[in-house]
Amino acid sequence: MGLTIVFIVFFLSIFGVFYLHITTRNRERMAMIEKGVDPALFSSARMPKAVRGGSISSGVKFTLKTGMLFIGVGIGTVISVFFSGTLPHDIYPLLVFGIIFVCGGAGLVAGFYMGRNLDKKDMKE
Repeated sequence: MGLTIVFIVFFLSIFGVFYLHITTRNRERMAMIEKGVDPALFSSARMPKAVRGGSISSGVKFTLKTGMLFIGVGIGTVISVFFSGTLPHDIYPLLVFGIIFVCGGAGLVAGFYMGRNLDKKDMKE
């Protein structure tokens, strides 16, 4: 009974946050339109480079960072398989998670630097 109430409250909270976000964004946009702001600014594809921050789209960065994270997790998993027979069974699960998180973090750091290099290249153009 208690677990059911927790799940109901959890999902209602998530729904409430999204509902509040969408309604607030709509009110803000309607107020901007009433003041005479161009509605084309709401579309990120039509935003000028100065408004977007002068960098590549966030979708490309997200894809790059997600890909680098998964590559790091994959490499961490492969490395942890090599240690499967050499360590005692009580330490091995800790090692697996540790190596996966370290390699995943290294992948995110590499993705950050790759994204920064893409930003520098985009600024030069």
